Amino acid sequence: MKKNNNSENSSYVYFQGSEETVIRTDETQQKAVAALIKKKRIKKTVLNSVSFILILAIVISSLFLGKRGIEKFLVLKQEEKQHQSSTLSDEDKKELESMTEEEKWAYLYEKYPELLNVKFPAGILCDYALYYANNPQTVGYIKIDGTKIDTPVVQADNNKYYLNHDFYGKSTSYGAIYASYKNRFDPFDRNTLLYGHNMNDGSRFASLLNYKNIDYFKKHPVIHFDSLFEKKDWKIYAVVITNGSTESDNGYFFDFTFNHCSDACYEEYIKEIDKRKLYDTGVDLLPTDTIVTLCTCTYEHDDARLLVIARMVRDGETSEVDTSLARYKSSPVKYPDSYYSDPKKNPYKNDKKFYLY
Repeated sequence: MKKNNNSENSSYVYFQGSEETVIRTDETQQKAVAALIKKKRIKKTVLNSVSFILILAIVISSLFLGKRGIEKFLVLKQEEKQHQSSTLSDEDKKELESMTEEEKWAYLYEKYPELLNVKFPAGILCDYALYYANNPQTVGYIKIDGTKIDTPVVQADNNKYYLNHDFYGKSTSYGAIYASYKNRFDPFDRNTLLYGHNMNDGSRFASLLNYKNIDYFKKHPVIHFDSLFEKKDWKIYAVVITNGSTESDNGYFFDFTFNHCSDACYEEYIKEIDKRKLYDTGVDLLPTDTIVTLCTCTYEHDDARLLVIARMVRDGETSEVDTSLARYKSSPVKYPDSYYSDPKKNPYKNDKKFYLY
């Protein structure tokens, strides 16, 4: 009996231990299951948050792109309307061809009586009367054959307004093609500066970036840029990549923004252009010449600007350009220090800085 009691006790102890093990195992499993559930909940919350953020980003991006798309549509429609309301018809141009200046204005006043209420500047060409009537800040018109550049030029009393306003004065990221507030047009200044955005859809001055390629220049070597008072053609002399402020070139700014400078300074400026131009166009530039500088953004380095510099066709000279003379230079191109990952590699690092005087 005693042996049996011991057996029973042994069995009891064994089963008691097993029971405790089973209980502990159930508790561990419950805790593990709870932890797993908690982990899944956290993961689900994180996934939901990430999904929400992604969806929100997609919605915001869609709204932004949709806004830009709508803006682009409205801008293009507005410009189409602008041309229709401001450009003389082919019929008008044909009628005006054989008329004297006095007869031309009489014709326009009869056909467009609204012009009678506009105070025009003395000597304005009738070709641009409708543009001026729509916006008295109109100062000229620029066109480059075979490109999207075909637009009136405006001018405010500062260089910021038309960065984000169109020809009609409406707010838009497209801005307008505008002249520096410094410039005067009767007659042209020594250097006329025109600004325009480089838009992704190829509008405004985006076409200018193509001039980095010499073959593009050969197809489009002439700029038609008129003031309100005279029609002029301009031969492209140089294409330059430079900086837009002192911050992007160690405190130095190559000043292309002047309208007048001394004769001696202008000669030095031409020499600086020769160092900086991407290629030779075969067009010459004399210290007696008048130039126009077209400026837009480019992205070779921080705050980079692309300049297309053209000189006015001289009296008695044709507008034709012998593009067979165009060639890339044998000497290195002079860029701002910010163009180089290591400014010490700039071949012009010891070159004397040019300043207007």
